[in-house]
Amino acid sequence: MSTTKTAQQAIDLILHQGLRETKARHSNSNVLNLEKSVSGQQNKQGAIAMYRSKAQMSKSWGTIYTSKEAVYDNYTNSTHWTPNVFNYLTYTDATKHYVKGAKEQNLSQINTLVVDVDYRDAEERQAKFAEVWDTAMLDVQFLPTLILATTKGYHIYYVFDEPVFVRRHANGKLPAVRAAKAIAKSLKQYYAQKLPAVDVTCNSFGVFRVPRPDNIEYFEPKMTVDFQALMTWSINFANDQHQIKSQTTQRSFKAWRTSRQIDQPWFQALINQTDIDQNVGYGRHNTIFTLALACYSSNVLQAQCFDILDEFNSNLTHPLATQHVQKVINDAYSGQFHAASREYVNALLETWVPDADRRVYLQRSQTTWYKYAKPRSERVNSHVHEWQADLMAYFNQRIFQDNNWFTKTSLRHISQELNICLGSLTKALKDLIDQGLVYREKGSGRQATKFATRSSLLQHAMRLQRQQRLNYWITVARLLEPSEELVALQQLSLDARQDHHRNAQLNLLDTG
Repeated sequence: MSTTKTAQQAIDLILHQGLRETKARHSNSNVLNLEKSVSGQQNKQGAIAMYRSKAQMSKSWGTIYTSKEAVYDNYTNSTHWTPNVFNYLTYTDATKHYVKGAKEQNLSQINTLVVDVDYRDAEERQAKFAEVWDTAMLDVQFLPTLILATTKGYHIYYVFDEPVFVRRHANGKLPAVRAAKAIAKSLKQYYAQKLPAVDVTCNSFGVFRVPRPDNIEYFEPKMTVDFQALMTWSINFANDQHQIKSQTTQRSFKAWRTSRQIDQPWFQALINQTDIDQNVGYGRHNTIFTLALACYSSNVLQAQCFDILDEFNSNLTHPLATQHVQKVINDAYSGQFHAASREYVNALLETWVPDADRRVYLQRSQTTWYKYAKPRSERVNSHVHEWQADLMAYFNQRIFQDNNWFTKTSLRHISQELNICLGSLTKALKDLIDQGLVYREKGSGRQATKFATRSSLLQHAMRLQRQQRLNYWITVARLLEPSEELVALQQLSLDARQDHHRNAQLNLLDTG
């Protein structure tokens, strides 16, 4: 568990100089030593909102703060906040309960982008931490600054080394906001390729968990991100995705545009479902948003769309509040989106429509949209990459259960547990070892073999004190072919002279 000092350090790092250092009235700055001003800068007059529970947050019932001192006084009693700073926020009622003004048009500065990973429950969240860690630490080119545990998932913060100030051009556009939204979209899409539980529709400048001593899973203040470098990565990622899409969907694109989405069988398949709930990543909100986009692209009037989806929502076993349905429809009809995404339709069908029916709906819609492999349960043989995925999941689960950075077992035991023949197991394991994803130390005599994953090695390293890391990294270098992540983290951990390099950023290769 982190300390209060660590949580306050994270808050200070995220906010930059977006708020005043001290309260305008009743300040205890002499005690808190918050009177320090940044040379060459004036105290900023921005504002953020904080909320004491998710229920209050969903109703915009919160408190406005305009100074870091006030945030430090109250963050332990709050669960959510707006980490990006707004020019101003106001209350809508005389009792000062309901906050308004947290819109992207009112942004003063963008401090961070956050990836929201949401699982079914806390148990699944804990079991999936290794996968989240793998993706954040090993797959993405930039290391995150902060990972917070939520009730059922994680918030992964990428904090900018310098705030991105929002300026409105003469034409009324906000280029900084537009660029940041594009980067956030790329980040969420990249994570979603590895972690299906990522909420790719969450507001990039919305409300997220506030750092507290009881929810910080990882914090490295030196791992701030350069906005320009992240934008370059985002452009390259978007170009790669466009090329892949062009190669695979040229024929289907014309078919997509020549038929209304609401006339497609998948639309009817989804709108007739009644068991869609909030317990998975692709739940009620995402379903209604996708259906609303289909209505929008099909030139259905917004009022008519509300009637359709209000009836759909009423038929759900656990419906959303009517005002939430209206808000989702407003977002879909805002003009920022063109149509329902094929990827989302695919994911929603996979989640909520029975397999036999789903295949029929997809084939009748546009067979060129999707290519479905035969389910693994219906095949006699499995692919090597499927065995590898089974092995990684097995090792991660065992390591988590053992509460250690390694697990001890034998190949024969793994073969029995996963129902893999020894020949296939040996091949899959060898490939993982060659890729540097798994480390194996054979036991002598009847001793069990020790297995560790690259993820568990990195997690173990982050828990060690700085003076302990030297010997550990020397050991790691002997066990694995040092990837650029290992080398960079080694330098970060051991070089005390790097305390001044706050603007430095690891330029890591994607080794996923």
